[in-house]
Amino acid sequence: MALPRWLLAAVAAFAVLVGACSDAAAPPAATPAATSTPAAEAETRAPASPSPAAAFRPLGTSAGVATTPRDPAFSALPGASAHYGILGRAAYRIEIPDAWNGELVLYAHGFAGFGTEVAVENPPRALREHLIAGGFAWAASSYSENGYVPGIGADDTLALLQHLTAEFGKPARTYLVGASMGGNVVALALENHPGVYDGGLALCGALGGIEQIDYLVSWVALAEYFSGLTFPIGVPGADLTSTFLVQLPLRLGTPAAPTAAGRAFASAVKHLTGGPRPFFAEGFAEQYAVNFGLAMLDPERRLLVNRAATNEGVAYAIDPGLGVSAEELNAGVRRFPADPAARNAEAHPDAVPTTGRLTAPLLTLHNTGDLFVPISLEQSYLAKARAAGTEELLVQRAIRAGGHCKFSARELTTAFDDLVRWVREGVRPAGDDLSGDLSDIGRQFTNPLRPGDPGTVN
Repeated sequence: MALPRWLLAAVAAFAVLVGACSDAAAPPAATPAATSTPAAEAETRAPASPSPAAAFRPLGTSAGVATTPRDPAFSALPGASAHYGILGRAAYRIEIPDAWNGELVLYAHGFAGFGTEVAVENPPRALREHLIAGGFAWAASSYSENGYVPGIGADDTLALLQHLTAEFGKPARTYLVGASMGGNVVALALENHPGVYDGGLALCGALGGIEQIDYLVSWVALAEYFSGLTFPIGVPGADLTSTFLVQLPLRLGTPAAPTAAGRAFASAVKHLTGGPRPFFAEGFAEQYAVNFGLAMLDPERRLLVNRAATNEGVAYAIDPGLGVSAEELNAGVRRFPADPAARNAEAHPDAVPTTGRLTAPLLTLHNTGDLFVPISLEQSYLAKARAAGTEELLVQRAIRAGGHCKFSARELTTAFDDLVRWVREGVRPAGDDLSGDLSDIGRQFTNPLRPGDPGTVN
């Protein structure tokens, strides 16, 4: 039986989603001459923070997958030079403006699928142009492996910083910017590499760490409950094209035309991901097929980090009048236990929740209608930072839009400039309080307001 059209659409949408937060790779260009920074000049730019050469325990756990780096050659923007190469098993790019101010941005890309070719991603175009115009150099690693690997991303980003320092001199200040899974990279690095980074910017970041994958487990569990079907998750060789795929759209409908069970499913997802908020319905519709596709195209649970993810302990909620109470839902939903060994912080530090123990300022941007990396992960991270006593190092901003990583150029550049001012001058920028009701959140920092604002809140 051929795959249903809605699942094929999910595959296509996933391919778009993987590259949503970064520029497409530029065509290869001739290698420009790399001019090393003179030693005397490097000394004038030495930061107060210690060298990243200090030994840190690895945060990533390699799956041992053989990978091939894609050619990282790229063309520099006018007024800058391009440098690129292979470092270990990862490719890298470095772009340095001719009038370098001595400060560096390390960009951490998001989830790139499970392929064996690893590739560098540039920062979002508007941010990249802003950096070069402002005198900031940037660098990015492909990481040495694909998959959900924030720990490997943090390790390879640190290695790239060490390489850049040896080649061009020690940056005066070093900032981390990460998108999607790259936000998990930023959080892990700021929590575990004290003194190395001066500040971080997380864009649509999976700040909860493994909670991002826990969320997809909950998505599956709720869909099972309301559809009455059993997902073949964790069943190698399962026939995904049989009854399950045929029956799912009949049981739940579509976001535009849901059945009664589909309406209940959407309500439970809404409460799971942050409650009523602007553009939830639009984001739910955009991500609907992709989230099912991620689950169903991965029957052996590779995405779930070797069964590290779980929905045990999750308290689900639902709007009244949908035929089921919260008590009935929580009693009846299937619970997926985690393998304790896979969630062990010592053995797999990138497969456990983040801690909130920040060592440098972190500013975040998150779309209210993001249903791939839901804004509830921002709420969770705020609670962790408060418990850790580092709340003053965290500023969060909600952007009123549906979808994942949907930021305007002004939202990106304003956030970066505010982070830089915070680091340089100690001026903590304003943010949103995401700990409570989100039904009208994000008016202060959404620029511009999107057509149809506030979208469909419920």
